[in-house]
Amino acid sequence: MSIESPSIRDIINSIKRDFAIPDMQREFIWSNIQVRDFIDSLYKKHPVGMLLVWAINAEDNIPVRHIDDSFRNLNEFRYLVIDGQQRLTSLLLVKQGYLFKKDKRREIKLLFNVLTEEFQIENPKIKNKPEWLNVTEVINAENIMTLIRKKDLQNRLKLTQEKIEEEIFARLNKIKNIFTGEGYTIPIFKISRDVDYNEVTDIFVKLNEKGTKIRITELLLALLSLKLPGKFKENLNKFLANLEGRGWIIDTSVIIRCLVAIAVKGARLRYFRKIVDSITEESLHNIWRRTQDAVLHCLQILEQNIGIRSSRILPSQMVLVPLVFYLSTKERLSERDAREFILWFLLSSYWGRYTGPVETRLEEDIKYLDQNKDFQGLFKYLKNQVGRLFVSKDDFIGTKQNTKLLSYVALRNKKAEDWFKGHLITTSDYEEHHIFPRSLLFNEGYTYQEIDDVANIAFLTQKANRAILNKEPFDYLSKVDRRKLTKQCVSYDKNILKIKNYKIFLNQRRNSLIKEINRYLMSLGLKK
Repeated sequence: MSIESPSIRDIINSIKRDFAIPDMQREFIWSNIQVRDFIDSLYKKHPVGMLLVWAINAEDNIPVRHIDDSFRNLNEFRYLVIDGQQRLTSLLLVKQGYLFKKDKRREIKLLFNVLTEEFQIENPKIKNKPEWLNVTEVINAENIMTLIRKKDLQNRLKLTQEKIEEEIFARLNKIKNIFTGEGYTIPIFKISRDVDYNEVTDIFVKLNEKGTKIRITELLLALLSLKLPGKFKENLNKFLANLEGRGWIIDTSVIIRCLVAIAVKGARLRYFRKIVDSITEESLHNIWRRTQDAVLHCLQILEQNIGIRSSRILPSQMVLVPLVFYLSTKERLSERDAREFILWFLLSSYWGRYTGPVETRLEEDIKYLDQNKDFQGLFKYLKNQVGRLFVSKDDFIGTKQNTKLLSYVALRNKKAEDWFKGHLITTSDYEEHHIFPRSLLFNEGYTYQEIDDVANIAFLTQKANRAILNKEPFDYLSKVDRRKLTKQCVSYDKNILKIKNYKIFLNQRRNSLIKEINRYLMSLGLKK
């Protein structure tokens, strides 16, 4: 194992020859804007992180693909890219101006402003302005001064020869040198080919503990595919696509953690060695089936019991892992089991049970669920972690997703309706509506934190009519049925619903929401 710092030029030259992507790893997903920001960081010499690669053995038969999807035999590759696909692909994309993904041509036209040193994606507003040059053209130019003369920058920008030579040339040459010179490097952590899976897992864990976040689930996917060649990836992608079709965009890593939890009754991904090294293909098929069944059951409970039909409202998807594991151990749920299930989902989401030491807490919770088949101990763990479980004004404030989740669930329990259409609110097509319009509050000098506060958010089923965007609530809400307002904890008080009393409104509605939320939590079994 070693850490090297090759130049970006050498890294690009090695991409086609040396690096392969695990076939199970997610595709290149960076937008052109993200690519732009990455190149801007290189230009400013900001840290861009370390690449992690693993020397591969031909006999491993790990399914791989090339960064630009051109065909290469596995024996021609030297390293499997574990962390860094997005950055490597971005370098190649900008250097060439294009690449191919699944036989589709992906292009980028990244421009650089020689006067302001700003990077932008080409658009009609700047496309033909002389100060904006195509970065790919700059990188591949044989001579920067020749390019400057070709573009006639001195005359078109009305610059002195001194300005051209001292500033414009230096800026463009800097871009070229990032890709073709020796001075710009990216560190690469190389794991040698003689390191076994167990040791690699330990390396990942240690890196994670030190703050270097590695997607070891992607490596696990590649290794699992060896047990089910050609089938596991296809089945996984089909399952994820089906979930997305019903509104649930679930991260692959969450599904893999569920699978690992069910397979080994634990949460630490280092346990994947137990799957890869010892499990039979038949057993893996069975575990995968149980995982899918439990995931679908979990989502069905959330949809039918509390009206959550989309992943967009979840503060964290990690809360799904212990819930899925729990369902995999139960043949059926009693009414009490279902209430505890919902209560744990809401409280662990609200209080951030799985932020911080994620694997430690998941491990603790899964071990308890395996032994006890209930959530009582988990409530105690959570209370010890945060001090209390009921909601108060000290924490129910601001713009965080956890406050919106509890607000939505409690209001839906009150049969809250869209104010303008009359439909029950639902996460499948819900919109967050600012009761006091953002534009009015912004003009009055309120901060974004105050404007987007959860107490200023109502839930509708479609965007409010633009005609009300600049009206004060006392005006446009006068036409809304008072019962509909009450169901979303809004009282029609003309004085309070004026912009000058915004903070009074926030305080009153926050109190009403907290009261409603705690009442609902108590109905699920939370005791004072």
